[in-house]
Amino acid sequence: MKLSFIILSLASGLALSAPPHELSFYVVSPVEGKAPVVDGCLNEVAWEKAAVFRHYYVYNCAEPTPGKLKTEFRMLYDEKGIYLGIINFEEHPEKLRKIITDFDNAAIWTDDCAEIFFDARANGISYHCFKVNCIGTRADFRRRDAAVYQNDWSGTDWTARTSIGKDRWTIEAFFPWSDLPAKAETSDIWMFCHVRYAYSGGKFAGAASSVLGGYSSPRNFGYIYFQGANDTVSPEKASALLSRSAEEPWCAMAGDTLILRDKGKSVLTEPGQVKNNEFAEIEKLSAEVARACRKSAFKMYREELDAINRECRVLEKEKTTVSGLRRLYVLKERCRALKWKIALEESLN
Repeated sequence: MKLSFIILSLASGLALSAPPHELSFYVVSPVEGKAPVVDGCLNEVAWEKAAVFRHYYVYNCAEPTPGKLKTEFRMLYDEKGIYLGIINFEEHPEKLRKIITDFDNAAIWTDDCAEIFFDARANGISYHCFKVNCIGTRADFRRRDAAVYQNDWSGTDWTARTSIGKDRWTIEAFFPWSDLPAKAETSDIWMFCHVRYAYSGGKFAGAASSVLGGYSSPRNFGYIYFQGANDTVSPEKASALLSRSAEEPWCAMAGDTLILRDKGKSVLTEPGQVKNNEFAEIEKLSAEVARACRKSAFKMYREELDAINRECRVLEKEKTTVSGLRRLYVLKERCRALKWKIALEESLN
């Protein structure tokens, strides 16, 4: 996370005490009208009101790299419990691994499946975990703390249905409050993580809804906020909500706004401006290195410079994200290293 720390420090002018953790944040809307029917289709009107979360990361990767498995989830709640819809986009649904058929089989993770974690206390210690594979086989357990995992615990009323289509497989699930750590009230903040396991490519691939979130790392779960019927969550409010539980320093996206918080203070900035600043610096450094490479003694560095510029052009076309800003910073530092390497060789010759 050190690279994002440097980027965001420069962009905001806020001196951070440590590298910030990139947080995931999702607003859970209340059900409007008729609640979804859990049939694995996600075609009820209620789902149209739910926000869509698409910002997944490569599973168990220390740097927050965007996930290669296209995945998204939606979530709703009412007086009865939480409704969750997950779409797992899949190029080869015929190759989905679907071996496990018996309830609570510990090997379910070896199938194409989902692990779903809820931490109602938002303390990164205890959680309830629910697992569903692509053919609807289920498993569950709960964790009390780092030393106590209750694998013999099972929820009594939660349900999940799945469907497999031409380019995706879908989960629709309902978790009654009785099977969860607590009943969420309006304005509550919980921690949450969804991990996807996939094998259709011939080997394991994984994606997570939060950086490094998973079975053994609940402190890295993202956050969900239970929104009221007439509640609007602005970036300022998102910052205040996350500051209740998240350990500082941290950064998060709220809509199109980047939030950076440390030492009790928040800075809201435009990621696009940071991106423009990084490109401007890279362009300047690149021009200096290109001029030096005209000399025969330094032509050997032209290939690396061209590679940097190619990567920049790719990033220029991509949507601006914190992960993208980190990659830009890496390219800038590579360019700067080339500049000083050439300068050092010039001084020695």
